[in-house]
Amino acid sequence: MSPKLLALRNKMKENSLDAYIIPSGDAHQSEEVSPYWRTREWFTGFTGSAGLVVITSEAAGLWTDGRYFIQAEKELTGSGIDLFRMQEEGVPTYEEWLAENLCYGKSGIDGKKGKIGFDGRVMSVFSFERLKEKLKEKHKEASFHYGADIAGNLWADRPPLPAFPAMEHDIRFTGLTSAEKLEAVRAQMKKVPTDLYLTAALDNIAWLANIRGNDIPNTPVAFAYLLVAMDTAYLFIENEKLPPVLRQRLESDGFTILPYESVFDTVKEKAANKSILYIPKSTSVQLIDSIPDTATSIAASKPSENIIESLKGIKNDTEISHIRNAFIKDGVVWVRLLKWLHETVPNSSVYETDVQEKIDELRGQLEDSIDASFESIVAYGENAALMHYSPSQNGEKGTKIEPEGLLLIDTGGQYWDGTTDVTRTIAMGTLTDEMRKDFTLVLKGNFALARTVFLQGSTGTHLDVIARLPIWNHNMDYKSGTGHGIGFCLGVHEGPHTISKHPSEVALVPGMLCTNEPGIYKKGRHGIRIENVLLVQERTRNEHGAFLGFETISFCPIDTRAVDASLLTQEELDYLNQYHVEVYAKLSPHLTEEEREWLKKITRPF
Repeated sequence: MSPKLLALRNKMKENSLDAYIIPSGDAHQSEEVSPYWRTREWFTGFTGSAGLVVITSEAAGLWTDGRYFIQAEKELTGSGIDLFRMQEEGVPTYEEWLAENLCYGKSGIDGKKGKIGFDGRVMSVFSFERLKEKLKEKHKEASFHYGADIAGNLWADRPPLPAFPAMEHDIRFTGLTSAEKLEAVRAQMKKVPTDLYLTAALDNIAWLANIRGNDIPNTPVAFAYLLVAMDTAYLFIENEKLPPVLRQRLESDGFTILPYESVFDTVKEKAANKSILYIPKSTSVQLIDSIPDTATSIAASKPSENIIESLKGIKNDTEISHIRNAFIKDGVVWVRLLKWLHETVPNSSVYETDVQEKIDELRGQLEDSIDASFESIVAYGENAALMHYSPSQNGEKGTKIEPEGLLLIDTGGQYWDGTTDVTRTIAMGTLTDEMRKDFTLVLKGNFALARTVFLQGSTGTHLDVIARLPIWNHNMDYKSGTGHGIGFCLGVHEGPHTISKHPSEVALVPGMLCTNEPGIYKKGRHGIRIENVLLVQERTRNEHGAFLGFETISFCPIDTRAVDASLLTQEELDYLNQYHVEVYAKLSPHLTEEEREWLKKITRPF
């Protein structure tokens, strides 16, 4: 048993707990979290962004999804924690497992009710309600203790909470003032209807207030809460985070600025005898407990009630024009990176971390560049079979890149004028027939989705199979979704829409951005992903309805050396060649003469 596991079980016994749960999030249910909130990572050694741990007196398990199976298997070695592969046949959910394994009295408890602990700041209302529902049949008298961060309190050298200042996101980028956005939010509140609208989601707050921050790595947000009323909007943020000019602008746009921690008392006061709308998936158990009994609580149950997410998911014309520019800049980064790789790897030692550093160097030279939108994935050979691989998993510099096989690079940038995310798999030299076949099947899936025309009202669930079909036809699949939304100088993953096998009620509409990233991942051999970003557009209207399609707005060469042309139709070959014509046309004006000649060579007709 690891010392951490032993120490936590001792604390569980002191607090009369039969089980303890450690989720992955923060107080705002963010996907990526600041170092302070990485208790699950500290406790288990598993560094993936998604996962949840359950500990009882006799067992411990970590649940994570298919993106992280291989990584988690490695990183949990010696921890005393078992891996549960989510959504695999025969694998219970953590709630089902807990219902079967909650043993009363094993922690020194008298009685038969059972007691489960967790940090109430990091458990969402949605997750808590689902847990209670699963437990009620066998453990209807179970109680919950969530007033203390028992696991986190064992972390002796825990990093502090970040205290970076917030920044203005200028109107020339946003296209709308905060006052205009508040007006749109209140119009939707009246439709619900509700008196108050509470949100803890940091990207929602940043979008509405036209502010950005540095409190979460790679996601430009600031820790804050928001309570919108019809006469004002209460923004809960620490005073030192707001420069005087920014505070003045916010107040003039209709915000009342209050201290971050005062959200609990303010909600308790302002919601008395009123209706209040909240989002169960992004609201913590601790925050929801502040709503008084006299309030009418409205848990958002349909996408339109997640008001800000629905509004910001559809980009306005100003945002779209800037996003196009951001992807051209990112395309320039890719051309310079690929040229450097082709010229450097055959002649000198290049490791995965060297490529990461080169990406950061190139992106940092561009106008309006802020940061990466996530830690770049640079995965050589069999490492690419781990969908969210980090070179740090293989020593200080990662794996050396040889002039053979495949290299997968997934990278994106945060710019004041947009957020980017593009993946390419690159032939570093000699390839096997299997590699070429798999690469080409992934390419066919990417092209199939990009070229799709669909009826208005279709969701990403309806379209997911289109990208998978060329891969399914060869009896293969990938565990991840096919696509996700992207923020505007915000989170690289953004709702409310997705393209995935998982059911979605959110129809794709013009102005939405979505990634297109099918893949094939084979443990111990290789991983292949080709990712572009799509903009939803209306194509035509007729007696059958409105039909939509996609415009690919990311521009980066596709490595034709890895393509098996015999597997492509003539239409697919034409599409590939036309895409490369656009890549050259968009990027060449921003390159040096030497770079243009190199790009012209690798984008020549195939």
